Amino acid sequence: MICKVLLASAMLTAVTACSTAVPRTDAEKQKVAGEIATLMTDPKMVDGIIDSMSGIVMPTMRNMCETVPESQHDACLERVEKARPAVDESMKEAMDQVKAVMPELMQEMGAIMARLYTGEELAKMKDYYSSSEGKSIMHKQPQVMAEYMPLVTKRMQSMQIEMMRKVQKRVAEALSEGGIIVAEPPI
Repeated sequence: MICKVLLASAMLTAVTACSTAVPRTDAEKQKVAGEIATLMTDPKMVDGIIDSMSGIVMPTMRNMCETVPESQHDACLERVEKARPAVDESMKEAMDQVKAVMPELMQEMGAIMARLYTGEELAKMKDYYSSSEGKSIMHKQPQVMAEYMPLVTKRMQSMQIEMMRKVQKRVAEALSEGGIIVAEPPI
């Protein structure tokens, strides 16, 4: 009798620990992985992350003015502000394109997940992202990215500027070897 109670308790624990049926076939794994990708990419969350990325372009451009000689700093900031409408429109177009392909990208991610994860892992992942905690975490992710991306941008900016200078210099040198004269790079 005790064995039956323990077995029933263990089975109940196993059932409640993973309420999604474990996918066994490739088709079942693909279906569950696609559902997970959809859960992970709530359109509002994706929009929030993309919008937070859009919001770092202008501050980054303004920060680039810190690298010009002080005598040109104000003029640089003025040019950046004049460019704002064109930059905003370009970013909107780019972000709209990204948003449009997100469903397809998520299905591609689902295909990779279906190939790499076991059925048990997929079932637990789906249960997690379907849970109130998983949904809450995904809901908060845009805020995390909105606060994190400016930190990354600030930290990486000087490295990116130096890398751009090196690339421009090397391209100019390569072109000059072919007899092409290149004007002084803007950065």
